[in-house]
Amino acid sequence: MGHWLRVVALALASAMPLIGMAQEKVDIPSRTPGTWTEYAHGQGEAVTVVGYLYLPSGAKEPVPAMILKHGSAGLTGAQGDNIRKWAKTLNDWGIAAFIVDSFGPRGIGESASDQGKLRSLADLADSFAALKVLAANPHIDASRIGIVGWSRGGAVAMETALESARLAVLAPADPRFAAHVVFYGMASPQYRDTATDHAPMLFLHGDSDNLVPVGPTREFADWIQTQGNPVTFHTYPGVFHDFDVEGGIDGSVSLVQTARNCDVVVDCSTGQIIRMDNKPVTGVSGFALIRYMRGCMERGAELHPNAAARADAVERVHRFLAQTFHIPG
Repeated sequence: MGHWLRVVALALASAMPLIGMAQEKVDIPSRTPGTWTEYAHGQGEAVTVVGYLYLPSGAKEPVPAMILKHGSAGLTGAQGDNIRKWAKTLNDWGIAAFIVDSFGPRGIGESASDQGKLRSLADLADSFAALKVLAANPHIDASRIGIVGWSRGGAVAMETALESARLAVLAPADPRFAAHVVFYGMASPQYRDTATDHAPMLFLHGDSDNLVPVGPTREFADWIQTQGNPVTFHTYPGVFHDFDVEGGIDGSVSLVQTARNCDVVVDCSTGQIIRMDNKPVTGVSGFALIRYMRGCMERGAELHPNAAARADAVERVHRFLAQTFHIPG
């Protein structure tokens, strides 16, 4: 437990350490919606979040790019270091990396102990705002911008494929994401839509993950494939949450909050809840949803890095992006 508390304490620092690459800090105008209704109507307090852009050296421009979306630990500690390692790996493949910080500019260290600190709708708004900013950069090929996310950020990497979510932030003619990579993405609440971006999606998940169980995420993947998004879903037997986080926590954490026993499905084209607690529903009020979510949340999970799974994930992501972005594999 002491190790976890140290991670939380580190979250109070918001500095972005360098990783040996040229870095540009970029302002991203965004909003902080607290409900789906606010998100869908472009409401919520205005905020400027930041992104850290890393361009590959020696690449022929304009280059493809990936937006990197952090999880509940933000960009601090081992999880932040892991995202920066992935940024370097992407640069090595000739792909720009744009790390978006949704926590620091809002004065949040981490949300792992209390997801109520910030609705992930804010991360979603930030990601589409970052897409618009990045697409305007002359060094970037606007038709080849993807997103990769971890845990909480993995949920965002899934939800950015939904057209209603995109049109709540961007205009119809604005860009869509060209690829989605989901590391152990949360799928409760699970958002669905009547239209998606049809971009290819890669899911990587440990089948022993008891912080974000694989079942709901696979259900989302199966659903979105029926909507026209090509899906590759790979599970790692006996592998837990944060498997790619080198130097991360290796053991049990008791303070971390998990929705593993929650079941909510939302139609984001209408904002209506269509399933709750494994039963079809209609007319569920926001207060009823809040009561349900408060009652189904639990604490405690296992986090275990796995070097073999991480190495395999690097290869799978490389092959996926090489095929999607038409670059050397």
